[in-house]
Amino acid sequence: MRKRLLLALTALICITVASIAVLVGLRVSSVKSPTRPASSATSSPSVRQAISPLPPVSAKKAIVYLYYYLWWTPGHWAAKLGPEYPLAKSVPPIPGTSDATGCNPKVNYSGATIVDLPAAGLYNQNDAATYAAQIAEAAQAGVTGFLVSWQGTGLTSQSIGSSGYDQRLALLVAAVDTYNRSSPADPFHLALALSAFGDYTRPANAIVADLSYFAKTYGTNPAFQNIYSSHPVVILMDSRKYSVATVKAVWTAESAAIYLIGDETPQSWIRDAPYLDGSSYYWSSENPATNDRAGSDLVALADQVHGDGKTWFAPFIPGYDTQLVGGTCVPRNGLQTLTETWNTNAVSQPNGWFGISWNEFVENTYLQPSEAYGSRYLAQLQRLIEGRA
Repeated sequence: MRKRLLLALTALICITVASIAVLVGLRVSSVKSPTRPASSATSSPSVRQAISPLPPVSAKKAIVYLYYYLWWTPGHWAAKLGPEYPLAKSVPPIPGTSDATGCNPKVNYSGATIVDLPAAGLYNQNDAATYAAQIAEAAQAGVTGFLVSWQGTGLTSQSIGSSGYDQRLALLVAAVDTYNRSSPADPFHLALALSAFGDYTRPANAIVADLSYFAKTYGTNPAFQNIYSSHPVVILMDSRKYSVATVKAVWTAESAAIYLIGDETPQSWIRDAPYLDGSSYYWSSENPATNDRAGSDLVALADQVHGDGKTWFAPFIPGYDTQLVGGTCVPRNGLQTLTETWNTNAVSQPNGWFGISWNEFVENTYLQPSEAYGSRYLAQLQRLIEGRA
């Protein structure tokens, strides 16, 4: 009798332990990000462990960085508004109009290549006071941070005073640090977009010099903290257009100091994957209304990036119009393009988003509140970030 009781008790304990194990397994699997088959690249030295698990792609609040440009100085505004624009007026007039779709621009002043202005007026990014309001505005909408477009002098001897871009980057970083000290519960962060500015033959040593200066100056600055790595997130813009030797040289020199993201396509990723921590795709002219491959192309790239165990950032835009400078137009159609590019590209299951853009007024991808549109695009982005749209 005693033997039978012992056997029954032993069996009951085994069943209980097994049940607990199953429940624990179910609990863990329910919060893991979707996984894809890993390729042989997963064991490559270029795959690095994030400082915390990457965010689930189905997370309620998305991680969103917006491209942020540092060229809006009085001289740049004057060049884009044309020689007839009355810059001296205390209230700058609207330089032009677009039609109801956001295309077919008409200018009110000869030589103008922009038709809208920031709601805050013609700000000067050489002025430290410019940044605080924009940081607060973006943060209040749920934006994670700015992906700041920058290029240094390419010299190992550069410093904060070496160029206007170096100076403006320093002002932006200082403004973010100031904001975060006053709002520690809701910090705002930066990532870096190292721009080629169209020069894809730029020597690798110049790119490395820029990134070395950046890492030494800002590598431990809290403004660049992120969930992906203990190093700043840096996207090498148009990485696919550089030679593979250049991409490899950048990785070899700087991978210990930065978290290097590419700007790739499904084809170029195969070439560059060993030298990158992840990828996005700067697709500022994407039009999901006319391109039925828009979503599938992004998914193909995302599958490759995720399959290699790396980080994928999906792009999105509110619209795009370069007709005044000889280009084409992707209509905004109210909030339709913004919402559709978000929903279309969400299928790629991103670990984060790179939005195009906060303040590019020539290409008309801006989400920053403006005279023509008010805050409607930033409000819609907030709804998308929070999963309410």
